[in-house]
Amino acid sequence: MLTGSLLLGAVLTFGLAGIVVNAQQGGDAPYVKDDVYIEECGACHLAYPPGLLPVASWEKTMAGLKEHFGDNAELDQETAAHIEAYLTREALRKGNPSTMSQMLRNLPNDPPLRITELPAFVSAHEPVAEQLDMAEFSEGFLSPCADCHREAAEAVFDKDRLHQGYGPQIWGGAPEQGQE
Repeated sequence: MLTGSLLLGAVLTFGLAGIVVNAQQGGDAPYVKDDVYIEECGACHLAYPPGLLPVASWEKTMAGLKEHFGDNAELDQETAAHIEAYLTREALRKGNPSTMSQMLRNLPNDPPLRITELPAFVSAHEPVAEQLDMAEFSEGFLSPCADCHREAAEAVFDKDRLHQGYGPQIWGGAPEQGQE
């Protein structure tokens, strides 16, 4: 009986400590920015938060900079190594909880290079196609994340924080003010 009580007490103590630590740390790993990555990659497009793609996708992207989605984006060896290390360290991966962890759902063994081709991304954006009455998106249609997600550069992609005119109120969620 004493052993059971001690064991229960230990479990409750560690459980409560875990809750307190998780609450203090916020649960999610913070978005870590890298100035070199932002300067080099952000010169041509949004410097996509690394946590949007798994390591394999970033490795393939960095290996193909000579033909980077139709452009030559080659970098000197030192800069490329720095950026690849950053991207792979901060990439989407199991065991690294984040707000983007749902992007790991149904991920193929050979993940795509484009964020917009991840199965979870496609699923999450189906309401956009319905809203716009489109059977499918043309290539690159959803690539400018900041068109809808005003805080994309800060790695904030919450549906509730979209630019006005987009989001759950349009997709059948809560009605807009003044509408019923």
